Amino acid sequence: MRTTDSHAGPGSRLPLRRASLSATSPRSRMLAALALVGAAALTVGCASQLAAPGAPTPSESTARAIGAEPVPIETTQLEAMGFFEEVSERGYAVRWAADPETGEYGESIVVVLGGSGGGGSCIPQPQAALLDGGSAPSIVVPFDPIDPEMMCTMDFRLHGWELALPEALDIEATVPVTLVGMQGEDAETELELTASDLFVPGGGADPQPSEVDEAPQAAVPATPFDAARLPQAQSVVEGATALDVWWIEPGSSIAVVMSGSGTEACVPQPVGAAAAGPGAIEVAFAPAVGDTCTDDLVAYGWQLDLPSAISATLPVQVTVTGTSDAGPAVERTLEPGDVLELP
Repeated sequence: MRTTDSHAGPGSRLPLRRASLSATSPRSRMLAALALVGAAALTVGCASQLAAPGAPTPSESTARAIGAEPVPIETTQLEAMGFFEEVSERGYAVRWAADPETGEYGESIVVVLGGSGGGGSCIPQPQAALLDGGSAPSIVVPFDPIDPEMMCTMDFRLHGWELALPEALDIEATVPVTLVGMQGEDAETELELTASDLFVPGGGADPQPSEVDEAPQAAVPATPFDAARLPQAQSVVEGATALDVWWIEPGSSIAVVMSGSGTEACVPQPVGAAAAGPGAIEVAFAPAVGDTCTDDLVAYGWQLDLPSAISATLPVQVTVTGTSDAGPAVERTLEPGDVLELP
C-alpha cells in the first residue's frame, strides 16, 4: 500500500499574517483586501480544475479503492464449514462470500486463520481489503502483526472475517489475492481465487480431530547429523537446557539437538516425530542402552521428518518424551522464524 505526502488542495487556507490586515493607511488596507480576493479566486479555480466534470475527488477515489472494515465470523460457523483441516495444514483459507440478500458472489471475501484461542493481538488481524489494478484487478489484504509481548494461550482455534470489497468482481475470472504481513512483517502470501472457491453457509462440516478415526501415523526414522559443527550446539552443551529444537523445513521437518555423554550408547535415541494436532508436535525417544558411560558432554543432532505436514505460520508446541528416565517431558516452542541450516 503506497502512501503519499499530503499537499494543500481544494478548500485549504493560504497562510496570511495578521500584520497585513492591521496596516494603518487606506492604500495598504485596499491592497490587503485585493490580495485576499485574489487568493480566494486562485483557490476556487484550482478546485474547479481538480474536480472536473466526471473526475472523482481524492476522497471518492480512496473510497473506491478500500473496502469496509472486516466483520468477524463465529468460530462455530467456521468449524461447521470444513475449514479445520485446511487451516491446520496451511495456516489460512480464503473464499468468495455471498451477499446474504441476493446470494450473489463477488462483493466480499472470507479470510480464515488458525491460531491462539486468545485471539486479538495473539493472531494477525486483517485490515480492510484493497483493490489493486484496473481492468484485471487483484485483491490485497494487509494484516496487523502479532504482538510479541502478549501472553497467548497455546490452544488452536479458527478465526475468520468477512471483508467487503470496494466493488464487485467477476468470480468467473481468476482473481489474484495477496495477504501482506500475515506471516510476518513485509511477508507476502500469494494465492488465486476461482469460481469454485466459495464460502457456502451450512456447507459440509469438518469433524474435529477427536471425531475422526485416523490411522496411526508411521514414524519416519531419524537422520543424525554432526551437531558439533553448529554454532547453536555450544549453547545446548553449556547452557541450562540440554535439548533444543528448530525447524529444518518449516511445517515438515525439525531438528533436535541434545547434549549427552561422549559414549553414544549412553544417549537416548529418537524414535520419530509426528503431529499431535494443529500447532503441536510430539517427539519420542527410546532410552539409552549403555551401562558404562563417560561423564563428558558432547552435542548430538537428528533430523526428524513429520509423516504429515502442519502449518508453521504460527508458534508450534513441541513435546519431547523419553530423554530422561526420571524427568518429565521437555516442552519447547517453535516460532515461525526458528529455522536451522544444517552443516
